[in-house]
Amino acid sequence: LSGFSDNQFDTVIMTQALQAVRRPDELLDEMLRVGKQGIVTFPNFGYWRCRQYLLLNGKMPMSKSLPHTWYNTPNIHLCTFKDFEILCRQKGIRVLNRLEVNAEFEENSFAKLWPNLLAEFAVYRIEKK
Repeated sequence: LSGFSDNQFDTVIMTQALQAVRRPDELLDEMLRVGKQGIVTFPNFGYWRCRQYLLLNGKMPMSKSLPHTWYNTPNIHLCTFKDFEILCRQKGIRVLNRLEVNAEFEENSFAKLWPNLLAEFAVYRIEKK
């Protein structure tokens, strides 16, 4: 445990770390224990450019937003919008808002249609049910 009291904060923010921690499921529990709500951002590994890179190059993608090779990346838990939402349902976490954004964290209106395919990054506002 973090040493913080239950509901000590209104909002806890975890940006670009979910994929880099050993137990993201437990970290979500802790976030929502110490905070009434949480904001979580992570790279969407279902993004079409990741898929295309893997298909065409036969190796894990590298880009400006994913600059590490597979063996030295801090990303140990790769997920998509769908993966995260399934985890939230399993843990009794309510998704209050979801944004589908590009590398500059600008909203992408087309990505609302197919977030797993068209959004580079995910931004969620969550709370316990």
